[in-house]
Amino acid sequence: MREDLRAALRSLRQSPTFTLVALSVLTLGIGAATAVFSVVDAVVLRGLPFDEHDRLVAVLEHDMKRPVTFGGGTTTIQTFLDWRAEQRAFAQLAATGSTTFRLKTQAGEPADATAQRLSHEFLPMLRVMPALGRAFSADDEIDGRHRVVILSHGFWQRHYGGAVDVIGKVVELNEGPWEVVGVTPPGFEYPVATPKPTELYVPMPIREEDRSRARMSRSYNWLAIGRLKPGVTIAQAQDEMLRIMQGLDAAHPKWFDGRRARIVTLHHHLVGRVRSWMLLLLGSVILVLLIACANVANLMLARATVRAREMGIRAALGASGWRLARGLVIEGLVLSGTGAVFGVAAAYAGVSALTAWLPANLPRVTSIGMDIRVLLAAAGAALATGVIFGMLPALQSSRPDITNALRDGGRSMTSGKGGRLRSALVVAEVALAVLLLVGAGLFAGSFVQLMRIDPGFNYRNLISINVGIPVNVARLASAAPEERTRMIREAAKQGVPYIHDMMAAIRRVPGVENVAAVNGGVPLTGSWNRNVISLPGRGRLEGDGLDLDFRSVSPGYLEMLELPLRQGRYLNADDRGGSEKVAVINEAAARLYWPGRPALGERFTLNDEERVVVGIVGDIRHLGPESPVRQEAYVPLGETTSTALVIRTSRDPLQVLPGVKAAVWSVNKEQRLRGDVFTLEGYMDRMIAQRRFSMALLSLLGALGLLIASAGVYGVMAYVVAQRTQEIGVRMALGARPADVVRMVLRHAGMLIGVGLVAGSAAAWYLSFTVKSFLFLVAPNDVRIFSIAVVVLIAAGLAACALPARRASRVDPLIALRG
Repeated sequence: MREDLRAALRSLRQSPTFTLVALSVLTLGIGAATAVFSVVDAVVLRGLPFDEHDRLVAVLEHDMKRPVTFGGGTTTIQTFLDWRAEQRAFAQLAATGSTTFRLKTQAGEPADATAQRLSHEFLPMLRVMPALGRAFSADDEIDGRHRVVILSHGFWQRHYGGAVDVIGKVVELNEGPWEVVGVTPPGFEYPVATPKPTELYVPMPIREEDRSRARMSRSYNWLAIGRLKPGVTIAQAQDEMLRIMQGLDAAHPKWFDGRRARIVTLHHHLVGRVRSWMLLLLGSVILVLLIACANVANLMLARATVRAREMGIRAALGASGWRLARGLVIEGLVLSGTGAVFGVAAAYAGVSALTAWLPANLPRVTSIGMDIRVLLAAAGAALATGVIFGMLPALQSSRPDITNALRDGGRSMTSGKGGRLRSALVVAEVALAVLLLVGAGLFAGSFVQLMRIDPGFNYRNLISINVGIPVNVARLASAAPEERTRMIREAAKQGVPYIHDMMAAIRRVPGVENVAAVNGGVPLTGSWNRNVISLPGRGRLEGDGLDLDFRSVSPGYLEMLELPLRQGRYLNADDRGGSEKVAVINEAAARLYWPGRPALGERFTLNDEERVVVGIVGDIRHLGPESPVRQEAYVPLGETTSTALVIRTSRDPLQVLPGVKAAVWSVNKEQRLRGDVFTLEGYMDRMIAQRRFSMALLSLLGALGLLIASAGVYGVMAYVVAQRTQEIGVRMALGARPADVVRMVLRHAGMLIGVGLVAGSAAAWYLSFTVKSFLFLVAPNDVRIFSIAVVVLIAAGLAACALPARRASRVDPLIALRG
């Protein structure tokens, strides 16, 4: 083996051009595959960092009238308490819900701390115990005793310097004292590996009204997670939850309205929405790796044919077929191993670039990195590729024709079998490149179609910030239900003057053109407010798609969004105190509720208030360019405890944002500004991030595949020209013109490229329907995209053949015949 290794290294040093080309191809293939695998492994393949994570499941409350979506399935606190009391399939059933707390930074500015509310079973269910202090107990869930907090390890280090005497200290959250009872162990966080990790964990408070369903108001804020008992399967747990839900539905017939419990693994719940997309990217990069393998195998086959005399001499001196094959396989492993080392080095840079381009809302994105699993995968890829492209020349050269090899007198020999194999590899490279280019074209077309969608308003240079009316949060949380309602009403009455003061301060900021307020959801932020409406003579319009999205807005809001006015007028300052309640609707509402007749002046009832339509404006895609237009109504802004301010700027919003924040705090220094994305361009960027990333990555992989396949075509044609030099000299001596020789070379290359194009196009046509769910307004069998991919490959193939064809046309017949 040592002799074979030395021989392999010596042979590679003696062929620097071959070695450099092969290593470059392998570095690209293995590096790209390793980088993409590191992302896919961290996001969807790796298990959750909890003991026996495969026994953890999410219990989701699903509306049977709507399609199943990932990431949803939350339930109410009343339903969770019933589940917890009646279930027998889980060792523990816990609940969690996200929230934020107000605290002050060292600079004295109000800030938000991300937090999770947990039932007392949550940490024991995950088999996680605090590094300091204790976990929550059942007593901590009692309203009034719930003011205890467990700090995350990072929060403890940043704010308390890792002091071991932190247990028992008091931290001010939401203007109230909370006692520190524990610190999580290092490395623990839930949700897992999010861009903004959880900083605080607090108990789930249970009030007396949460234990009954006397009032029909429901808040779906809790995710139920359970650990299956030993021996209990997901199917058995599903059957039990269906039985429990049937009993609850019978006891509370108007509460669930067709909702049922559904059980999935916790891993599937967290990453299921991106699993197919991630595996598609992994499959695409594997195609690049296969093209690289075929390319290097082709190079080694050509080199093995040139070395036929060497193999014949070694066989004549006593080398066995196994010894000859082993030497070539070891040479392939040396190449692939070296390529893997360079590929892993390239993958380190590639992972950083991929992570920067990945969508921010991708689950587990912060766990992406090069770890032992990724390195083992790279080593496995190197071993597999080395064996694959080392075995092909080994099989060809392990039984050399000794007599012909020695009689040849030093001239290389052309093997018909080897030539056919090399041609087959070129065909495979072209076919795989077609698959990549068609895939890249489909995703690029989807992105282009997405960017052509008009959202219906001008979202550029807009800032959105959420503000709340000042209220004593600590007093509100501890108040009785009647007192809490009274406090909220008092705060709501102060809302409009408070908001006007905020807007007046913001208008004075340099760079601010206008500001307006909206309740019910700012476009692109993912928020909405839907209600059932009633029409004269038709009553309540109940049913899927008949409800109305409504928003209460201040005067000037619609004009600031640059919504086109189709009929009537915009809202104005007199509408709030007018004798008649008014509304402006969009065109979709006019078409749905009053088809075939003018909607202006029509009346409808919303939230027990009759309103008259005074204006009709254009449609907005509030939930993003991929979401359909919905029917909407805009009404004058009334009493409120919180609202969103939308600010139009005359220059880059990020330059104006510090001044806007200062203006807000000049009115109320305790005002929190929620969220890490303030510009509407930022929200739009998040919505298109996944499609943009898919387009960019698949385009890059398609370009790599095209480059490697073109190199393969060039290498084979260059080798064919070199092998047929004497034949070409004879042809030219007998009268063949240079153009005839060029046509001969191009005909040979065209046959290989044509077969590859046919095979690749057929495979792409068949497989394109598997990616239909990933496309947007693009047919999976779009003829234009297929045609473009074919034309690009033909052009690249002809360019790759140009130099060998030119070299063939310049063969000197005398020199060729003398050789």
